[in-house]
Amino acid sequence: MTVVSLSLGASARADDGQDEVTLKSGGTIRGTVVSSEPGTSVKIIELGDKEVRVIPWAQVSDVERGKFAPKSATQPGSAGPGYGAAPPPQPLPAPAPTLGAPGVVRLHVESPKPVRVIEEHSTTVGAYGGYGFAVKQFRPVCASPCDKVIDGSDGRRFSLSPEDMPPPDPFTVSQMTGDVTLHVAPGSYGRHTAGFWLTILGTTAAVLGGTFLLLDSTSPSYEYDDAGNEIPDDGGVSTPGLVTLIGGGVTLVGGIVLLATSGTSVTLEQRDGKPPAKTAQVKPRYWLGEF
Repeated sequence: MTVVSLSLGASARADDGQDEVTLKSGGTIRGTVVSSEPGTSVKIIELGDKEVRVIPWAQVSDVERGKFAPKSATQPGSAGPGYGAAPPPQPLPAPAPTLGAPGVVRLHVESPKPVRVIEEHSTTVGAYGGYGFAVKQFRPVCASPCDKVIDGSDGRRFSLSPEDMPPPDPFTVSQMTGDVTLHVAPGSYGRHTAGFWLTILGTTAAVLGGTFLLLDSTSPSYEYDDAGNEIPDDGGVSTPGLVTLIGGGVTLVGGIVLLATSGTSVTLEQRDGKPPAKTAQVKPRYWLGEF
């Protein structure tokens, strides 16, 4: 009874023909593999046949079960990336700065001309070809009157990008809290230009005047008496040289004053009743190419 049962089971599967046996001779046999015993034999019912065929293992190259099995239809996934796969994790936004912490302030800008507040975001220092370099990254924060919370708790520097006036030195707010007002006193490009040229002219005139006086002091001059005899004159001073020296000095001083008063200045006021205080100006870092 067991043999009959196996034969019936094999006949029921023989028409499926889902398996394939590849022979070392290059041929193939399609049917239903009943058993596969490596090193012994492979038993298969060929497609369209009901008898079990025994193939010695020495003649077999490969046995592939289910090679011709029907493929199940692919079901479409849900809309979105990966057809139903979980979306990639999104980076969490940086927490907003908390007003009241040291260096976190709500900045109000008072300026007679429009200005933008620029944040020095990061500085990359490197070297190439034996030369050092520094690359700064700046990020705009707001435009006047601003009224925005900014975070300067790490000592980062802020600067202004004004219109029609020289930019002031960078400043920090790391020692301040709460509401802060930034007062801007505009400078003048015209005053700066005039001071520059007056400084150049004054320096040149002073050097020429001093040169004239030096030459006059090393070259003796003579006067003549009524008889035509030469009389050395040791008390005279070259008037052109003296005038040029004095005029150059006055011009130089004027140029220096114009340069000193031509820049834009800023003050930070803690809005708690205290008088405005001069901002903490940051000295240039010359080794990073700042001047």
